[in-house]
Amino acid sequence: MSHWKRNLIVLCFAQLLTLVGFSAYLPFIPFYVQELGAATYAEATGWLAAFDSGSAIAMMLFAPIWGTLADRYGRKPMLVRATLAGSLLALLMGIVRSPMQLIVLRVLQGAFCGTVSAAITLVATETPEESLGKGLGVMQTTQFVGQALGPLVGGFAADTLGYRAVFPISSAMMAVALVAILLLVHERARQPIVRERPTQRPTRVTWHELASRNTVVLLVALASNSFALSVLSPVVSLYIESLSSDAQGIATLAGAITSISALTASASALALGHLGDRVGRKAVLLGCVIGVALIHTPQALATNPIQLLILRAVQGVFMGGVLPTANALLAERTPQRLRGTVFGLVTSFQSGGRAVGPLVGAGVTNILGMRSAFWVTAGIFALISALVGGFVSAEAPAGIDGEPIPGAAEDAANACPPCLSAPAQGHQPRPTVSTPGAQGRP
Repeated sequence: MSHWKRNLIVLCFAQLLTLVGFSAYLPFIPFYVQELGAATYAEATGWLAAFDSGSAIAMMLFAPIWGTLADRYGRKPMLVRATLAGSLLALLMGIVRSPMQLIVLRVLQGAFCGTVSAAITLVATETPEESLGKGLGVMQTTQFVGQALGPLVGGFAADTLGYRAVFPISSAMMAVALVAILLLVHERARQPIVRERPTQRPTRVTWHELASRNTVVLLVALASNSFALSVLSPVVSLYIESLSSDAQGIATLAGAITSISALTASASALALGHLGDRVGRKAVLLGCVIGVALIHTPQALATNPIQLLILRAVQGVFMGGVLPTANALLAERTPQRLRGTVFGLVTSFQSGGRAVGPLVGAGVTNILGMRSAFWVTAGIFALISALVGGFVSAEAPAGIDGEPIPGAAEDAANACPPCLSAPAQGHQPRPTVSTPGAQGRP
C-alpha cells in the first residue's frame, strides 16, 4: 500500500476516536456545570458561554503558532502534541470541583489541542496533489462521522454511568488514537534547503508572495463559514422547541435534528471531494456554498420539526463539499513547506468566527426573533459565494504578477515521489538528497 494511503487510513481511524471523545461530553456540559455549583439557569448560561468562547479564543491565538512550528519541526509532532493534550485535559475535566476549574481546562484545551488542523495539514502535505480533494474528502467524512457519533455515545454513557464517567472514557479513546499515530503514521523527511548562487532567484517564499488573492479569499471564506454556522448555535434548540407542539421527547428530537446534517455531510464529503478532483474544485465549492445559502431560507419558514429535519439533512449534503474542496484549493496554492502555517491561520480564523458567531446570533434573535438568525446565515453564505465566484481563480497557483510561486514546482514534485506514482515516459525522477539522520526521521 502506498505511503500516503496508509497514513490516511490510520489518521482517519485516529481522528474518528479523537472527535468522538471530544464531542461525547459537549451535550451535557450545561447540566455538568449545574452539578458543579451553578445555582441558576442564567449562571449556567454564563458559564456555558465562557466554556465555548474561551476555547475558541485560545485556539484563535495559538493555532498560527502551532502551524509555524509544524512547518519547522514536522507535522506529526504537532498532531501527537494535540492528541496527548486532549487526552490529559479530558481526564482532568472529570475530576474538577467548580465551574471555574472546568473553564480553565477548556481554555487550555483550545490552546494546546486542535487535532483537526494538525491532521488536515499532515494529510495535505503527504497526499499527492492530484488526490488532494479525495484525501481531504475522506478525512472530512471521518470528522463529520465522529462529530455525529460523539454526542450519541456520550449521552448514552452519561445516562448510564453519570456525567463524570464520560470524561475518562473520552480520554481513553484519545489515548488509543495517540498510540496509533505514534506507531503507524510516518512523515516523510523534509528536503534540506539548498544554498543558491547569488545569480539565482531565491526559492524562499516571502509573506508578501504567500498572501495572494486566492489565499486571502479562501481564508476569509473558511472563517465566514464557521461564523455563519455558529450564528445558529444558540438558536436551533429553542427554535425546535417553538416548532414542536409536544414537549415530551424534545431533547431526543433536538439531538436528531442537530446530528442529521453531520450525518448527510459525512456521506457527501467523500463524493464531492472526489468530484472536485475531476471537474474542478472551484466549481464544486461554489455550487455547495450557493446550496447552503439557499437551503437556509426555507428553514426560516419551517412550521414543524419534520420540515426542519428534512431541510437540515439537505443542508448537510451541501456542507459536505465546502470544507474538503476549500481546503484542497488552499493546499494546492500553498507550497508544502508552508502548509502548516497556512492551515494554522485557517484554524485561527475559524476559531475567531466560532467565538463571535454565537454572540451575533443571540443579539439578532433578541432583537428580531429566532427566524432572523437563519436569514443572517443565508446572507453570509451568499457573500461567501460572491467572494469565491469573483475572486478565486481556477488556474494553477501563481505568485506575484502571475509568476509561479517559487518552490511550488519543487513541492509538487516532492509530493509524488517514485514510490507513489510511476514517472511519465521519458521523465527521470529527481534523485533524493539525503542528510545524516534523515533516514531515521519519522
